[in-house]
Amino acid sequence: MNYAWEAALAADRAGIRREDVRYVPVSNGSPYTEVTLETINSKCLEEKRVEINPLYRFSREFSEMFDINLAGFETARNIFFDAAMQYLVQLDLRQGLSKQEYALRFLLRDLLEGVCGSQAARVAEQFEKEKLRQLLRLILKLYQCGSSIYLFREVMRYMYPDSMVYANNEAARQVLVYVGLKETEAERERLEFLQDMFLPVNYQVFLFWEHHFGIIDVEETMEFDGMVLF
Repeated sequence: MNYAWEAALAADRAGIRREDVRYVPVSNGSPYTEVTLETINSKCLEEKRVEINPLYRFSREFSEMFDINLAGFETARNIFFDAAMQYLVQLDLRQGLSKQEYALRFLLRDLLEGVCGSQAARVAEQFEKEKLRQLLRLILKLYQCGSSIYLFREVMRYMYPDSMVYANNEAARQVLVYVGLKETEAERERLEFLQDMFLPVNYQVFLFWEHHFGIIDVEETMEFDGMVLF
């Protein structure tokens, strides 16, 4: 870990909010790296306090403020440094963002602000970061291609790896979904959100949670006490 923005990404992986990371200036930091760590090759963030060499990249901006001969206002200088680094880290992380990345960020903001409804806002807050990112990509694809059973199948396969989605050949616009998980209030709300988002409104969905429905000639689905009737 060399740069401050790498510490921010390490915080993401550790489940720490970037806003909770505190950047602290050090006077005896290494001249060869921005982040001062005991283990120079560490890629993990073990605590929210990150020591930074303020002169590594920003000597022109911080050299007078952190002159070793300057005394007083230490608390105020540290607070200012943390605020400045929070801003500079965000600038670093925005370098090279594609048009799609900006679209995903605007979409996430709309979801969290309730533009797509209060249920969508609650569900978006519950997803893990990586799953939420893939979900946003698929929603963006939804805007480009329109809703379809194939896109719903794709999002189900990613969000629920053990799930299976079937289109009923005997009834048009009827979908059977084996989730492969125990039914809970949170999971039921997630499934309702995915159905409303990715399927046309005139589709009828039947959910099967822990047990698959029986299919003739498919032995795995015809086990006693391990199947449901449909």
